[in-house]
Formats: sequence, structure tokens, C-alpha cells
Amino acid sequence: MMSALKNKIRETIQNEMDGSISFSKFMDMCLYDPDGGYYSSHFNQFGKHGDFYTAPMFGKTFANTLTKQIEQCFSEVRENILEIGAGNAQLAIDVVLSLNERGIHFNNYYILEKSQELKQYQLQVLQAKLPIELFKKITWVEEFIDQFNGVIIANELFDAIPTDVFFSFENEIMEKKVRVDDKNFSWVLSENKKYFDYQLSLGDGAFDFEYSSGYHKIFSEFSQAEHMVCFIFDYGMDERQLLHSSRPHGTLRGFKKNLLTEIFENIGEQDITYHVNFTHLAFLTQKFDLNILGYTHQSHFLNNLGLDVGDANKMKDHLKLLSDINLLTSPAEMGDLIKVMAISKDCQASLNGFINFDKTHLL
Repeated sequence: MMSALKNKIRETIQNEMDGSISFSKFMDMCLYDPDGGYYSSHFNQFGKHGDFYTAPMFGKTFANTLTKQIEQCFSEVRENILEIGAGNAQLAIDVVLSLNERGIHFNNYYILEKSQELKQYQLQVLQAKLPIELFKKITWVEEFIDQFNGVIIANELFDAIPTDVFFSFENEIMEKKVRVDDKNFSWVLSENKKYFDYQLSLGDGAFDFEYSSGYHKIFSEFSQAEHMVCFIFDYGMDERQLLHSSRPHGTLRGFKKNLLTEIFENIGEQDITYHVNFTHLAFLTQKFDLNILGYTHQSHFLNNLGLDVGDANKMKDHLKLLSDINLLTSPAEMGDLIKVMAISKDCQASLNGFINFDKTHLL
């Protein structure tokens, strides 16, 4: 039986003149359709019983260490935080509590969340986990705050922005679109009619790659801030590593129950993600007159700040803590796979998180 969302996508494709839609349109419907999209659903997407993990789910070390960097930023910008896409709210909980425990004053913790289902979940869990005087500092916003002054957190935001998919062969580019054949979705090559923000550095050979025009809108909004420092955490790499025949099928992937899945299966019931091109983000930083304050691996960022492990008195807690730290910092896990970029508006601070192993020159 065809799901309502799958049927909706099928009809959308059939209504197009060429019988196909861009992958960004397909991904947007799969993830964000208000009726059946993945992030609009009641599925528990996070953690052991969900479809994927994010860094805040491995104990408080990530948030406690990030709080050190936020404290340094508060000497440059106002004491406000805006988290874009707060997921299960674990990072918000841990950062707010860590700030409070350290005696670091903050005025507001804003959350910009697209999913109404997640927003309701976040409200419930934050109200349950935070003292009332701290919960009162949480505010949900519908769009980017004009003239924002403070710290922005974008944790695994960009890899969830709908992307188009392209095929490169000897520097000739075609777009890979989505068609429907016998009620199933499949790829179809089409003449590329889309423009890129800049001249891509394409590797030799034949390969697929992802490119999201949606990044442009986000950076345009960043540029509307008054003073800000934004921390971007995401799976990704620089363009020379990413757009290369060593990755013939690109980095697009589906996740369900923490297992890799086929992109055209489990419509509305699985996550869809890809690796972020940090060279693209660097270009947009320049285009919108923003500054790059640093770019490095997550492991280097956390170690530069000094991993804040908190207390683990029991042996069981201690072993769990060591396991969590390994997942956050190991080269084979999140440590190297996730990159951290800090960008700013009207702020040139030297941040401790990038004091060693800053790799901005690779962008």
C-alpha cells in the first residue's frame, strides 16, 4: 500500500512537464512535508531507539566543553544564544545548565525550529528538565532574529538542508533528478540548468556530488545579524576531498534505526543526509562579508578547549564517560568526521577552540 506522502510525491512528479523533480524537492517533501515528512512525524528520530545520534547524546562533555567557548564569546557579543534546529533539545538543556552551574549569565536562549512536532517535544522536555527561572529564558522563534547579537549554534543543521544532486564527468555536469516508474522512484539524468554560487573545483573522473542552494538563504540571514559568532558542527570536508572520483556515488545516504538504507525507501520514515561542502560555506562567508574565525576537526576543537568531563564517581559511570569521549573525539568516529567552523559578523576574536590545528587554509 502506497503511503500518503509517497503518493503525494508521485503526483508532484507526474505534474511536471518532464516527469521529474529535483532531488532537493524530493528531500524537502520526505523530511519536511507538514503531513507526512520525517521531521513532522511522531517518530522518535534520536539515539539508541531512533535513527541517528548527534554529539549531545553522548553525555554532557560536548555541551560542557562548548560552554567554555561560549563564555569566551560573551566578551565579544551580547549574552544571547540562538540554536537553529534544536532536535531533541538535549544540547539546549545541557548548555543552559552548564552556563548556570558555571555562574555565566545569559539573557536569552532562542530556538529556531521548523518542525511543529519537535517544537512541542522541546517545550515539554525543557520545561521538565530546567528550573523554572531558566526555562523562562527559553524562547521559540519562527524565523531568524533580525539584528541578532549573540552566539549562534548550528549543530548538524546544514546536512539536513535539502540538496540537489549532480553527475560530473570530465568537468561536464548533469543534474540527477527523481522520476517515478511503476510507482517506484528512480534517478534520471537531465541537462543542468542550475547555477552554482562559485566555480567548483571538480576532480577528475566520473562521480556524483551534492550541492545545496539552500545554504545561500541561511548565510543571507546570518549577514542580517548585528554582532554574532556562529558555530557550525557538521559531517563534511573541504571541496578537494569531497568532489572527487574516490567518492563515485557522492555522500547522500539514508538512515533508519542507525543503519544505512536506500534513499528511495521508507519514504517519510527515515533520515536523509549528506556531507557538507565546507568550501561552499567559506565562499558564502566571504560573499556576505562575514569572517571565518576557525575551521577544524571536532576532536581538535574539543581538545583545544580542554575536555570538560564533569564528575563520574562510579566505575560504570566512568567507563560510560570514556566511551562517550571516544565517540566524540576518535578519528574513526565523530572526532574527524565532524568539522567545526566558526564564522562571525563584526567580530575578529581569536577563539580558544581553534588555537591549534586550525585548517581554514584548506578551504
